[in-house]
Amino acid sequence: MYGLKQAGREWNIEFDVQIKKFDFSRTRSDPCVYIKWDGNDVVILTIWVDDILLFGTSEKLLDKTITDMSQIWEVTVLGDPAKIVGIEVTQTEDSIKISQKIYIKSILEREGLSDINSVTTPMDLNIKLEPNPDGNEGNRSNSFAKLLGELQFLANSTRPDIAFAVNRLASYTANPSLQHYAAAKRILRYLAGTKDHGITYSKSAANTNNSFYGFADAAFANHDDHKSTSGYVFLASGGAITWKSKKQTTIALSSTEAEYVALSEAAREACWIRNLYEELGFPQDLPTIIKGDNDGSIAMAKNQQFHNRSKHIAIRWHWVRDLVDEKLIDIQTCRDPQQTADVLTKALPRPKHVQHITEMGLATT
Repeated sequence: MYGLKQAGREWNIEFDVQIKKFDFSRTRSDPCVYIKWDGNDVVILTIWVDDILLFGTSEKLLDKTITDMSQIWEVTVLGDPAKIVGIEVTQTEDSIKISQKIYIKSILEREGLSDINSVTTPMDLNIKLEPNPDGNEGNRSNSFAKLLGELQFLANSTRPDIAFAVNRLASYTANPSLQHYAAAKRILRYLAGTKDHGITYSKSAANTNNSFYGFADAAFANHDDHKSTSGYVFLASGGAITWKSKKQTTIALSSTEAEYVALSEAAREACWIRNLYEELGFPQDLPTIIKGDNDGSIAMAKNQQFHNRSKHIAIRWHWVRDLVDEKLIDIQTCRDPQQTADVLTKALPRPKHVQHITEMGLATT
């Protein structure tokens, strides 16, 4: 499976053909998720290469699924999940927590920083990153890119609190300077002090209609290439379920335009989650709430009127207006102190950083 370029693809095709013989159907929202209904009971199968995670409402149905797969492949049953694809899973009667303490420890050990002093934020507020400010060639070895790749996996999986810092540094992968290495080391120092952090989802925090909601924000025009940064996060059952921190592809001419682009990107993600929820048996009867803190961008999304200052905005970003009109998305106002996505767009002082990551369900054991 791991030796040939096409082996993974061929295995995926084979798995898809065989698992559908047992009445599983592949979701259109995510090709790595399969679902099977048996009356009121359901089993959900997720696959990552050859690692499979099963969720079900019936022990009998779960056992039958394992028996069916064992007829075709050699299956190792590991019981309740404790770790999968580098993510540690901790379950209690009321909650599920995902974290990557072991993975963080392994990174620190490889970098020789196991006993390093920790810091309370992943990025220094007082340092402005810029392309190789030292003016020399920099280190073109792949060590910096490798480290950022490891941190990116961490940021995408369980640690949205480092997403902005990692993505900011990724802009300088081609020719990193000592300043960029120092910034990467600060992220490691932050992780050293927050190894136990993980996202916790709890029954008590879940609502009765299985809905989710989100925040969208943007930081206008960074100082080196003047492009803005979008950030959004969606939450359910007290924890973040999806998030992104990304530099916008075009230069926004105002903070309102930057925030409008961020709202559109968040709305696109919300549509995907709504589709996935519906396929898993949790249709969203109400519009999905997205909270923004820029009145101008919210007004643009709700009121389709011509304006001299916004006529240049690319048509693709106006799709959010259709979603609002169709009542799939409900954009609401929140003030800056309550803007959880703020931590995905800029470096913050410790009190605000802690506040927002707590709102995303990040906590220690």
